[in-house]
Amino acid sequence: MLRFDRGEEVLACLKEFCAKEGIFAGSFSGLGAAEKITLMHYDIDTKKYSEKTFSEKLEIASLAGNVACKDGEIYLHAHGVFSNPSMAALAGHVKELTVAATCEMTLETFSGKVEREFSEGIGLNLFK
Repeated sequence: MLRFDRGEEVLACLKEFCAKEGIFAGSFSGLGAAEKITLMHYDIDTKKYSEKTFSEKLEIASLAGNVACKDGEIYLHAHGVFSNPSMAALAGHVKELTVAATCEMTLETFSGKVEREFSEGIGLNLFK
């Protein structure tokens, strides 16, 4: 169980924690509140991401992802669903997430390493 506090960038802090603890395989889920997020969407045809940053108070309705390794470094992959004050949902691949109040996370770790490698055909770093 992990907690991230106001102003912390969740993925950077999680990556740092996993590196410190030697975690190269795992899955995580979280909830809480964000004050700034950058979401991305991947277009399989163009093999490019589009991205948009939202700087507003948002509920973290669902944050899910995994921990792997690429080229000896921790590699995080996260998706999230967020709701704004009008309760409209925003969702996508999470590039950045800055905490507004708290982010509570469950991290399940696995022994060994899950490696990723780039797929020319898909244009993404996939599980080996």
